[in-house]
Amino acid sequence: MKGSKVSSKGQITLPIEARKHLNIQPGVRVRFVLEKDCIRIVPVENGIEGLRGTIQVCKPQDFKVFRHQAMKELANERNTHH
Repeated sequence: MKGSKVSSKGQITLPIEARKHLNIQPGVRVRFVLEKDCIRIVPVENGIEGLRGTIQVCKPQDFKVFRHQAMKELANERNTHH
């Protein structure tokens, strides 16, 4: 597959073969996954699943705690608006 030159703005052009293979159309968002000695380009899916892996955390998180806090705040908002 043919390569690309990095522009002064850090931009590259994805070769047509790669775009066709991954079905990357104009406007499609992609994610860059840094691996040991390469960068993997992955199309981003729409919706919440497409956000997986976009936030780096220092240690594993218990999302039940976050969900509980969000539900509590939502309940408080609903109670103050009625």
